[in-house]
Amino acid sequence: MEASRTNLLNFLREPKQLILPDSQSPYDFSDEKRAGFWDNIVHLSTDESVTEYYLGLFMILEKGLFCTYEIPKLILIDGHQRLVTIHLLLAALAKAAGAGNNGTVEFSCKYIYDNYFTNNTLNKEEDSDTLYYKLVLSSLDNKIYRRLIEGNDHLPLPSQHPMVKTFRFFEKAIGESGISPADIYKGIGKITVVDISTDRYYENPQFVYETLMESKLTLEQAKLLLKWLSGLLSVSCIPVRKTVER
Repeated sequence: MEASRTNLLNFLREPKQLILPDSQSPYDFSDEKRAGFWDNIVHLSTDESVTEYYLGLFMILEKGLFCTYEIPKLILIDGHQRLVTIHLLLAALAKAAGAGNNGTVEFSCKYIYDNYFTNNTLNKEEDSDTLYYKLVLSSLDNKIYRRLIEGNDHLPLPSQHPMVKTFRFFEKAIGESGISPADIYKGIGKITVVDISTDRYYENPQFVYETLMESKLTLEQAKLLLKWLSGLLSVSCIPVRKTVER
């Protein structure tokens, strides 16, 4: 198991595909979390004295050997709510940026789409269901997610779906903030995350679980991680250790 602290945008730019397993809960970001997240983005975008903001960890499981296009297919065990929220913010930012901000390609819709949503060296028509998209959600969530990141939010969408509500919130907040897309992008660029990667064929799932238990997790979070690890690694039994809620 390897853990590394990295810049969020660098993490998103890397060629890879993160797959959300069926055992994960669907996207659900409350109004309170949405507002708090945006407040942090505004702070990062307007306060030059702030140089870094730690968002949290992403736990990733290697799916196995890969060679096609040298793009790894990985399973996202923990952190998908934050990752999807970041993608939705970038999608709203891409819409606000349009073709470009004063000719600066880094803030164009195409730049964001090519670098953060897709492995753009591939052919969309041939690889749309394999490696083209960097993030693959499940069932209805994935259909809505792709429509939003591709700028097709003008088409009929379930308005009360949490993903749609988050995108609309960011879209409105960006427009009313008075902050340029370039400055918001710079703010996002201050975010760091911890990437924890483990190989399903070589890592001991019991060790992974015990390591997680040593971190500051609530009992409920630990149980959820246990469920994901058990399902993904086909572990018949990993004992739950009693712990105190923190």
